[in-house]
Order: sequence, then structure tokens, then C-alpha cells
Amino acid sequence: MKQKIGTKLTIYITLVVIITFSISLALSQFFLPKYYLHQFNKKVSDAFIAYQELGDESLVEKQFDVTILSVSLDDTIDDLNGNLKHQLARKHIALNKFWVSEEILQKVKEDKTVGELYNQGKQKSSFIAHYKKEDNHLIMIGASMASFIEIAYFINSFNIIFLIVSILVIIIITAFLSRMLTRPLNKLTKVAKEIGELDFKQAEIRTGDEIEDLAKSINKMSKALEKAQQDLSKRNIDLKQFMIGLTHELKTPLALVRVYSSGIEDGMDDGTYLATINKQVDRMEKIITDMLYFARTEENDSNKTSFDLIMLINEILDNYRHIQGEKQIYFKNEVTEFMLTTEQDKVHFIFENMISNAVKYASGNEIQIFFGRDNVFEISNETTLTDISRIWQPFYVGEISRDKNFSGTGLGLATVKSHAEQLGYSVQAELSNGKINFKIGFVNSTLR
Repeated sequence: MKQKIGTKLTIYITLVVIITFSISLALSQFFLPKYYLHQFNKKVSDAFIAYQELGDESLVEKQFDVTILSVSLDDTIDDLNGNLKHQLARKHIALNKFWVSEEILQKVKEDKTVGELYNQGKQKSSFIAHYKKEDNHLIMIGASMASFIEIAYFINSFNIIFLIVSILVIIIITAFLSRMLTRPLNKLTKVAKEIGELDFKQAEIRTGDEIEDLAKSINKMSKALEKAQQDLSKRNIDLKQFMIGLTHELKTPLALVRVYSSGIEDGMDDGTYLATINKQVDRMEKIITDMLYFARTEENDSNKTSFDLIMLINEILDNYRHIQGEKQIYFKNEVTEFMLTTEQDKVHFIFENMISNAVKYASGNEIQIFFGRDNVFEISNETTLTDISRIWQPFYVGEISRDKNFSGTGLGLATVKSHAEQLGYSVQAELSNGKINFKIGFVNSTLR
């Protein structure tokens, strides 16, 4: 069974708190008493050193909060202990368990420093004392310390209560925080599910953290997928139209070939049937050749060279000088040189096809070509067309008669658009006042 993030968050934080408190309890119970005793031993030792250096009993007692006593080593052990207890009583220190043993005295007489801890039992305290010989006297420096075991017990009891309260508070807080955290995640889950069902929704999340960044990424992905789906749908429609157009283009010449070949079999040939069949075969071959070339336009063969576009256009126009008597081509340019670094073959196809179309389909006698300093090439001419909404589609021709001797296969402009988009150029066609105007915008060039 899957657990929600809020539940996991509550469990993890509670476990961290329990482990932390458990370590604290263990330290309080087992390690802190030893550390507490170590610190008191150190304090008394430091007081002994300061007493030896300063020799001022009252100053050392005040500074280190210890008691300093001195008795003669010549006294008997009973007298020595009695004298020490008397001095302790005068300093308002009442000890029910205190005695300097023969073993301690023997070590002190050997110039050793001896430490001893006196547990006072029911008083819930202890007295730590350090003994050392000075001349013929026994010097004792001691300090009272509370029983840390009892302190640790009360601390641990308080910590256990605090732990229980903390767990309850953690459950409440994490339940609230997890709801705040999971609410945007639930939105993202819903949006992701809708995207998976091709319903490209957007997630409106403003959390100011990584979740908002994730939402932005999902929104960006949703837009990209929506655009990809639209492009794919458009491609499917274009492919369907392409197949319809191809079928139509091949159907007519095939039908003619069949009719005229049957006529030859039936002996009806007047001497023109074979020529007509060859003409229709040539027509089908051109359709297939143009179709294969159009298909290859989807391939991005990056064979870049640097060349002057103005020179290329003039070279293409030179091939049409022989038609000057029928139609006049006027080429005006504002620059003398326009250098491109791109695939020259594709650029040549674009301009060759557009100029050829203008010469073939212009209803008037003038073709205007203009190239300006804004990097835009324009070619315009009069036309009989009234609708150019499908002019870039494969196999689309404007003439209703569909006279292929006149109008071609309808793949030229589709290939022009494909080449231009591959090279990063913009293409558009406009129809106004009986004139059609084609524009191509160039980038990555150097003009003069």
C-alpha cells in the first residue's frame, strides 16, 4: 500500500525526534554523571594549583567555590578527622559520611595528591576532596556536589513528557505542512494525467520554490507537446492531401495511356497515339521526379558555401532574356552585393522556381523583382488567381483547367517553402488588386 507524502513526512520527523531524545536520555543517564564528576575533579585540582601559587586561602575559596582546610599530620587519625569535621562545621558544611583513612594518610605522606568522593546518602549529595601534604600539614580542598543521578532522573522524566508533547505537536504541524506541500503536487499530478490523455492543461502554482519550477517545466512541456500534436495533425492532413493530389496527378496520364494503348491494339492509331503515350509517360516521370525531390527537401543536407545572392539572381535572369519580347522582367536592388553562407543549391532552386512561376503564370507583361536593404526579396506580377490560401500545398495549382502543359505538377512552391524554412528564411504570399506578391526574408548575411 502506497503512503502519502504527508504521512511519510510525519513518520520521518517523529522518528528523528524520538532518536534525538533517546540519545539525549542515554547521555543524561550514563555519560553525563561521569562528565559531571570529571568537571568537579578538575575544578578542585585547579583550585589546588591556584592555592599553591597564590597562597591566599580566602581568594581561592571565593574564586573556585571550594573549602580549604589544614590540619597537622602529627595528630592521631581520630584527632585529625575530628579537627577536619570541626572546621567543616564552622564553615556550615555538615557531612554524615566523612573520614580520612590510614590509606589516604599514607599516600599523602608519600607526597601524593589523593582524591576521594564521599557519598552522603539520603542527603542526595556528595563531597569531593583532594588531599596533599604541605610541610607537616594535611591540606584538604573540597567541594559539595549534588547527586547527578537524581538530577538526571528529573531531567529524563521531564524529557519524556516533553517528547510526548513534541510528538503530538509534530503530528499537528506536519499534517498542516504536508497539506500545504501536497496540494500543489496533487494539482501537478492532475495536470500530468490530463496531459497524458492529450488534454494539454496548464498548472497555476505560485509557491516560490522548486515545486513552482517543476510546474513551469510541466507547463512548458505541455505547450511543446500541444504544438507537436498540432504539427503532427497538420502533417497527417498534409500527407492525406499529398496522397490525394498524387493519385489525381497520376490518374489522368495513366488513363490516357490506357485509352491510347487500347486504341493502338484496336488499330485506331492515326499516327499520333504513340506520341501521346510517350508524352504522358514523360509527364508521369516528371511528376515522380518532382515528388522525389520534394521528399528529399525534408533532409537537411548541410553543404554550406559562401556566395553573392545578387550575382546568383542575375545569372538566373540571364536565362530568361529570350522572353523579353513577350514579358518584361524588371530587377531593382538597393545593394550591390549580398553575401550568404548557406546551401547554394537550395537557394538556387528557390529563385529559379519563383522566377519561372512568375514568367509562366503572369497574366500581364511585367514582372517586378525588388531586393531592399531590409534583406527582403520581393517578386510580383499580375494574376488571375482569386484565392492563394492553398498556394504552398503540394499538387495545388491555381488553374481550373489543370492543363499540365501550362501549370506544371504543383510541387514547386511547396518545395520552395520547405527549402526556405530549412534554411531559416521567412516566406509569404500576398494577393492585392489583381497582383500576387511573394516575399522572402533573409538572415545571416552580409550586404553592401
